[in-house]
Amino acid sequence: MQLSIFSIQEPVIHNKPLDRGTFMAAAQFVMALNFAAEFELLSLSAMNTQNGSTKKGGLVFVRNGKLKMHQEIYDHLSLVSISSICAGSIYLHGLDKIAAEILNLPYSDELLDLEGAEDDYMAFKRLCSPVSRFFLLQAKKVQWSAILSTFRFFMVEGIWDVVSYVARALNQADADVLSCTQLLENMQSEEWYPAFCGSLKAFHASRYPLSKSILESELPQMA
Repeated sequence: MQLSIFSIQEPVIHNKPLDRGTFMAAAQFVMALNFAAEFELLSLSAMNTQNGSTKKGGLVFVRNGKLKMHQEIYDHLSLVSISSICAGSIYLHGLDKIAAEILNLPYSDELLDLEGAEDDYMAFKRLCSPVSRFFLLQAKKVQWSAILSTFRFFMVEGIWDVVSYVARALNQADADVLSCTQLLENMQSEEWYPAFCGSLKAFHASRYPLSKSILESELPQMA
């Protein structure tokens, strides 16, 4: 089974900009590293967020089709999907503003920037549906739990620096499509990599095993 968050439709672009779309793709890769045991990450390409363009980008990965799709897998996929939108919002508003306003996000979605990623947002909502049905929770509550969890992951000390590292690597690559294996090998030689792995483990432990109480704890004031 191949899972492609975005489809890649155009060849190499020279003099690529280090723009919002590059950070959005980088964020998907960094989020997906939380679930490296479930998926094989294949390739990464920048997402073009300009209106009217047919070029897409993002993370391409595969999972053994013989394995069962259970509620945690849908949650993994929803986090990877929404991470591009959260990253685009951070790129637009800055980490400080997101951190200051995060408590208001379930009640005001003005900071959630969907421009150029509307299809990804629709996919995210579809992926949340099996989770909400399994735990008998409102779909909106499960969606906001994933959104807030993703924002909080990117606000962990050092994580956005890793997103920036991946964005620069994608921007500086000779081709539009970058091998995830090559990227991960380069990351492992960096001084910050052990601390980054520790942050991945801490995030995973904070959300899994997935439970109704974990999902509800993100939004304690919502009915």
